[in-house]
Amino acid sequence: MAAEHGEPLTERELEITELVAEGLTNREVAEQLYVSHNTVKVHLRNIFAKTGVASRTELSMLAVQEGWISVPGTADDSDSSSASPSESSTTLSTEPSADTEDALRPSLLPSWPWHRWGSLILGIGLIAIAIFLPQRRFVPASARGPGEIFGLTHAAPQVSDPTASAGWKELAPLPVRRAGVGVAAAHGKLYVIGGMTANGPSGRVDIYDIHDDLWAQGAPRPVDLANASAVSIGDKILVPGGCHEDQDWTPSAAVHLYDPQADSWTEVAPLPAALCAYALASYEDRVFVFGGWDGQTYRNETYTYDPARDVWEARASSEQPRGFGGAATLADRIFYAGGYDGSREWATCEVYRPESNRWESCQSMLQPRGGLSLAATGGRIYAIGGGWQTPLGFNERYTPATDEWSVVETPIVNEWRNLGSVPWETSLYAVGGWSGTDFLNRTYAVEIMPWRVFIPGTFRSP
Repeated sequence: MAAEHGEPLTERELEITELVAEGLTNREVAEQLYVSHNTVKVHLRNIFAKTGVASRTELSMLAVQEGWISVPGTADDSDSSSASPSESSTTLSTEPSADTEDALRPSLLPSWPWHRWGSLILGIGLIAIAIFLPQRRFVPASARGPGEIFGLTHAAPQVSDPTASAGWKELAPLPVRRAGVGVAAAHGKLYVIGGMTANGPSGRVDIYDIHDDLWAQGAPRPVDLANASAVSIGDKILVPGGCHEDQDWTPSAAVHLYDPQADSWTEVAPLPAALCAYALASYEDRVFVFGGWDGQTYRNETYTYDPARDVWEARASSEQPRGFGGAATLADRIFYAGGYDGSREWATCEVYRPESNRWESCQSMLQPRGGLSLAATGGRIYAIGGGWQTPLGFNERYTPATDEWSVVETPIVNEWRNLGSVPWETSLYAVGGWSGTDFLNRTYAVEIMPWRVFIPGTFRSP
């Protein structure tokens, strides 16, 4: 189960909090506690989720304020100044003491090396500067939009350089760095449409040839919009709505159909409501839109598009209003997972059945993910990306037979959101995204099914 905000820290998490407050790196913490580096990262993700902090500095300050650790010169420390040396150990007690209830809380007494004190003092100074300097005021999403989608609203965790791992292969880079793109696959090619760049929203179309590992450019979408998704429907690609870059990320109701063979666009029936940051999937000959941002609030409505009649219709609404979720079709079901509602990320997983127009629940993801991309291949669902509030340490794979999510390696950690991912044949492709500090031009592929099964036909002799 994913950690929830407000849950108490475990004893191990308190140990890690103390060591982080001392200025130790994840690797140094792992060495101190005789655990793996990845175990420390998982604990830190849970600590961040439970406490609501966004950085190690904030965690250190919170630990001092809450009394999880004590700093020399504070009231708690002066009260114990007469204690014997044995009672002033710098080691975190892991067993309750019979002599005092205070031993149940981790303590930190003045035996820190000078560089540890320097780290803490520097952190306190930075927080003080952040508090007293003029700041941009962020108000709830319902009042002025979904907030800074591509920008720093808090002290982001340090982002490591992206490197391919565990089967992920880095391919030719996307020609223009961007996030909030629509990605669809057709005819052995990936089509990356629109998105947000450093210069604002774009209608650009970049076409990746999977066989040749080369990019080409197609005719741009008639409007420049971000946070719009794309889906293949027949031999065309549908792109509904999207956001303008203004104070409220005003959405559009415009819907466009791209013809890859003719490299041309046509405008079709508009969305019933202007939307962006929705989740998009297709089932048989129809397209389904879930949730999204309408310029005032996050939605939970479901709309379906019939290209044969060029008509949109409302269907049963999902349970949780949100945007920036992901959707993918597997057999006769559409999975709708993750998302962001202006204040928190969600690990929610819901299942929509198009034939009966009803919703069911599925097991929540291992961690909340906003700005993820969902893809279905090989009989499983893959959740790629996240890190809006909960640092990204892994991707996830859902197995319907067991209703369970499991860990899948990620080539980018800490924050990788508003990317696009799509399956083609036996591989899963991921393109672009936002790293927490910059737009990405990374293109990755991972082989999901490295083998194929060929069943010979039955032949009769004449």
